[in-house]
Amino acid sequence: MPVPQNVVTDYGFRVHAPGYITPAEARAWFEDLRSRVVALNGKPFGLLVDSRSQKANPPDTQELIKESMVWLRGHGMERSVVVLDSTVALIQILRLAKATGVYAYERYLDALKDPEWETKAVDWIARGIDPDLPQPAQKQAR
Repeated sequence: MPVPQNVVTDYGFRVHAPGYITPAEARAWFEDLRSRVVALNGKPFGLLVDSRSQKANPPDTQELIKESMVWLRGHGMERSVVVLDSTVALIQILRLAKATGVYAYERYLDALKDPEWETKAVDWIARGIDPDLPQPAQKQAR
């Protein structure tokens, strides 16, 4: 399995993290992302983690993910979204987010149930539009 990939975006970073992630892969991913965040020199950023097809990770990987969540939040991450398609992965990431204090700043979108997941993710990260809250009806163009 390849190391999760970090991509620079207008809002910060997008991580593609499919499948089973070994501790070594998680460490390499976090070191790469950490260097990218340090290069921002304190500028705030958002994070979209695309975890579609991820099921569950070993305990050592989960510990590295927890460490990364705390570090990222402490170094400028304002909001994040995790996109999933697995209940097992959702339960695991919710537990990690609550344990690290990131839960209040993170949203979780089920790609299988919501075809608009990408738009909602970017709206949350870039504009603070909470996908968990009802949105006002769009005004009709006249």
